[in-house]
Order: sequence, then C-alpha cells, then structure tokens
Amino acid sequence: MRKNFLIFISIGILIFLFMNFGEKKIYVTAEVEGAEEIITSVEAKKNLPLTISFIHSVQKTPVIEELEFDGENFILLRTKYKSHGVGLPFMESDGDFREENGIFIMDNMNRTIKNLELRTGTGTQLTIIFDGQEFKLFEKFPAGTKIKFKIS
Repeated sequence: MRKNFLIFISIGILIFLFMNFGEKKIYVTAEVEGAEEIITSVEAKKNLPLTISFIHSVQKTPVIEELEFDGENFILLRTKYKSHGVGLPFMESDGDFREENGIFIMDNMNRTIKNLELRTGTGTQLTIIFDGQEFKLFEKFPAGTKIKFKIS
C-alpha cells in the first residue's frame, strides 16, 4: 500500500515538473456552463500570428484585428475595417492610418495585450485564426461565451 502511494506521489511530482518547466503553451478556452472547455492549445512561440475577425456590433461591418505573440503577451499590430465608428482606431496616436480599396487600415499599432479575452455576440460572427487553424467560435458557442487565451 505504501509502495503504491509513493509511486502515485512520484508520478504527480513528475507531471507537475513537466507542466511547469516544459515548453510554454497558449490555451484557448471557452467558459461553458461554469466550466472551461479547451478549444485548442499551441506552443507559445515568438511571432505566432493570431487573427480575430468579427462583425462590428454598431456599424454591422467586418473588422479584422491582426496580432502576434511576442513570447509573453499578444501585440495588436493592425486593425482593418470598412466604416468608422465607436471603438475603432482613428487617431494619429493609434498608429499609421491608410485606406486601400475601401478598407481602412490602422497599421503599426503595437498595443500590448496582457490578458486577451473575447466574447461571442449575437450576429458578430466571432472567428479566430490561430496557428493556421480557423475557429468559427460563433458557430460553436452561444452569445456571451467568454473566450480566453491563457499562457502557461
């Protein structure tokens, strides 16, 4: 009995060490009925791209946000959108603004995001492209579902 207990404790310690000293991972989770569901997990490598796309709740037009993981945090690089409005960048201090073929682009934003959390919304069609995989979160989760990006 004591031998089994020691084996169990040893395995637990090894799992703890592996999880805490191995490669960092980024977990994308959804909070569903009080529990977290893992959507995906990827190695937390530098320059890992993340694209967030959604329909703006007021303008009802598409918005695309392009981010990159810097090894510790996500950095918002640019935002692309079709119409000006509430919550969309427009000031000189936000970055470099331009228009291309009817699309407004705010580039070189370089905003650090320490805790990245999103929520699905009615009609927002929240979608992410992460590590080359597309996740149409609006198809899988009801409006109001919290989506988190956790680094561990």
